[in-house]
Parts: sequence; C-alpha cells; structure tokens
Amino acid sequence: MTTSSVPARLIGFDLPTSPEDTIVKVRDRLMRSQQARAAARPAAAPARTTTTDCLDALLDDLLDTPSSTTSTAHPSSIGTPGRAIIWSRRYMRRRMASVEGLSHLKPGDRDLLLAAASGATAVGVVDRDQMEELIAELHVIYPWLASASTAVMKHMRLRTLTGPAPLHTPPLVLLGPPGIAKSSWARDLGRVFNLPSVEIDVGANNGATFSVSGVERGWGSATPGRVVRTMLRERLTNPLVILDEIDKIPEQVTTSGGGKLPGAYEVLKSMIEPTTARAWSCPFYQLPFDLTGVSWIMTTNSIDRMPAAFLDRCKVIRLETPSYDQLATVGAHLLRDFLPEDQHDLGSELLNEGLRRLERKRAHASLRQVERMVETVVEGLSSPRLI
Repeated sequence: MTTSSVPARLIGFDLPTSPEDTIVKVRDRLMRSQQARAAARPAAAPARTTTTDCLDALLDDLLDTPSSTTSTAHPSSIGTPGRAIIWSRRYMRRRMASVEGLSHLKPGDRDLLLAAASGATAVGVVDRDQMEELIAELHVIYPWLASASTAVMKHMRLRTLTGPAPLHTPPLVLLGPPGIAKSSWARDLGRVFNLPSVEIDVGANNGATFSVSGVERGWGSATPGRVVRTMLRERLTNPLVILDEIDKIPEQVTTSGGGKLPGAYEVLKSMIEPTTARAWSCPFYQLPFDLTGVSWIMTTNSIDRMPAAFLDRCKVIRLETPSYDQLATVGAHLLRDFLPEDQHDLGSELLNEGLRRLERKRAHASLRQVERMVETVVEGLSSPRLI
C-alpha cells in the first residue's frame, strides 16, 4: 500500500521561498489594496485612471488573465507573468539579504536551508482505512507489541477524523525487557508508512545531547543535530526519530573545560513539548525549526533513573516478553524470507523444535535467539550435502 505526501512548513517563520510564492503574496496584497480603494471611493466620484488602472493591469498579469482592455491598451503586457517572476527573484534576493537570521550561514548551509524550506513535505499521508490496514500489518509481525501499535492507531484516528493526515505519533517510551524487538517495531513502523527514520543509540553515545540537537557555531565540532540534518536532507517535516536505551543518557554533560551543560533529557523536553517544538531553536543554524511533525519513539529497559518532568511529556508503553507461540510465528515469517517454498515446512519444524527445547528448560527466549535459530536453520538447509 502506498502513502502520499503534502506540503508542510519546516522553518519556524515565513521565508520568501520561491518566485511563484512571492507572486501569490503580491497578488493577494494587490487584491486587498484594490478592494480597499473601491470601498473608500465615493459613489458619485469620477473614475480614476491612474493608480487603480495600474493595479488592475498588474493584477491581471499576475493572475495570468489579462482583460481585453489591458491587452488592447498595453500590448507589451503580454508575457508580463515572466517579468513578474524576474521581479520576484529580485525581491527574494533583497529579502534574503535582509533576513538577519541567515547572515551567519555559509552559502552552502544557506542554500540547503532554503531548498528545504521551499520544498518541504510531510509524508506517510493516509486516510483512516489505510492507516488501520498498515497498523494491522505491523501487528501481524509483532503481536506481543500490540499496546504500542494500538497507541499509534488511537492517535492517528484522531488525526484522520476530517481526512487524510501524515503519520505522527505522540512521544512514546517503549518500556520492556531486552530482546523483544522494541527498536525493530519502531523501524518497521516507519517502513510500512514509507517514512524516513533517524536511529540514535543514545546509550552507547557519550555525546547523545549533541547527536540529537547539534553543536552551535564557534566550536570546532559545530554541526547540526541528526534530527535537523535529516529534515533538511530529506526536505521532510515529520521524520521518525528512534532513540535507543534512553535510560542510559546522563542528566548533565561535562565539557572539556570542566563546565556543565544540560543533558539530553533537558534538550529533548524542548524538542517534544508542542509549545516549544513549534519554533525550536537549532544551535547550529540559530533559527527556529518546526518540530511538531516529528514522531519520537524511545526504548528503555527501565524508567527508574529518568526525570519525572521528562516522562510527564511522554506516553509510557509497558511491554511484555513474547510467548513461545508468538516467537514461532515471527520465526516462520523470517524463514519465508530466506528459504525456498519447498523447505518452509521443514524449516518451521526445526525452529519449533528448538523453541520447545528452550521451553522445557524454562529458559528465557528472546527475538534475538529466534533470529540466531533462523540463521542456523537456513545455513543448515542451504549447505551442500555429501551423498
């Protein structure tokens, strides 16, 4: 099933992003000015043929619907929409030069920013029926993660009340034991909705704060964070951000000079809170980005060390270990991807025997174990045999 996209705003303030966009704005201003002049003119006053006529002619040209009077009196006005584009480009150059917030950027960074601002979209757009079908597809693969899939479905039902909407999730914290496919579920959520994702293992990254938010200019390691970088590269306003092992990030970051900076929790609070996310200030670009379309999915084995103020802004989903039957179903799906059809039944029987042995030993079974079993079965059935 395919999803679609819609234009969306990436920067937290308006920019003249294209000549055509500028023409639309000028046209609207001209129409309002023309209506105001007509309303203010006394009914008995003689018609004025100066400013109003000029407005009429320019308005017709911008609308690309020249009147018969205009085309007769001003033959040279044919093709004026092309000239209007030129005027608009000149206006854009002057406007961009005057935007104080872009003056510190290098030409390459500024060009990337403007290209994304002029052509940004929100993807994964679906109506309610499409959304429920895609969530059902995800549930077939991960039935033990039904509570996570249900949370996304309930959120998207509200968003699709009045029509199609792009995929979006509330900030989710997936709480559960290791090896139950929390991150895999998040990646597959992006896959089924054709939504680009950003995965950051904050538990294995000492610079988790900077990976997420970026480093401001003036530092040798200055760079935009991976979230903003993905939005600009993909020209996308609603990426899916997956943060693994969120419970292992420090609450504070120590600088090389011995100073203290707020940890990733404080940074994330401003990025996921709707009121601040609407115009979140990027340290590198020093501009407000609209992050309200970003979907945040965070995984953890514990929430004991996580600040209450941060958890209060998230929806915590408590997950359980999958049953042996559910693991067998997942294993069968994986085997179908690697084995020819005539070996599916034998591969499933070998996998089920391995799971039954684990169950008899009352050993803990995880998705990672199933994946290793699948690899062993596939390797065994695919290896050449001596007769």
